[in-house]
Amino acid sequence: MNTGNDQSGSDRSVQEIIKQIKIYLTDAEIRFHDIADDAVELYMQGHNLTMHVVIYVHNSHLIFRVPGFIRNVELRRPDILQFLMQVMSDILDIRFELGKDGNSLSACCQHILEDASITRRQFDLAIMVLIHIVDDTYPHLMKMIYKTDPEQTPADTAPESDFADAPEDNHEVDGDENEENDEFAPVINDEETRKIN
Repeated sequence: MNTGNDQSGSDRSVQEIIKQIKIYLTDAEIRFHDIADDAVELYMQGHNLTMHVVIYVHNSHLIFRVPGFIRNVELRRPDILQFLMQVMSDILDIRFELGKDGNSLSACCQHILEDASITRRQFDLAIMVLIHIVDDTYPHLMKMIYKTDPEQTPADTAPESDFADAPEDNHEVDGDENEENDEFAPVINDEETRKIN
């Protein structure tokens, strides 16, 4: 029966937190826009990209989110996912989230709210972690995404990479094995000889 009072108390605490955030942003001379009673949005310029940042309260957490800073690219690739997992393992405060279609990437940092408040230092730390990590990882992600020709299929790239590794393998093998490779090299290139043997 007290759910109405609990709800109104919760709404008040959320509004107080957002009010606190607005004061911190104003003091730092950062422009922002209200997008809801419990959320603000702003734009932050990094070295590599301009980030759309949304700050809101959810389940007693203050969420700092950069939604869809990469869009319209297939991101469900092992190399990209491994890189993101490594960043999240190294920096526990940040989380990357793939869109349902696998074609967009968002970043998120959250702060647990105790006593419905956040200090200026906590706020600065949370937003700086988000901004710096997204800005730092963006060029690495772009290099990974565009390092290969998207028109190439895995079948097209496999023989090329095997052939490219062959000289390195020759340096690592023993002298006896090297002689065997030299002995059989003409047979690989000469189909008639292979049929006769």
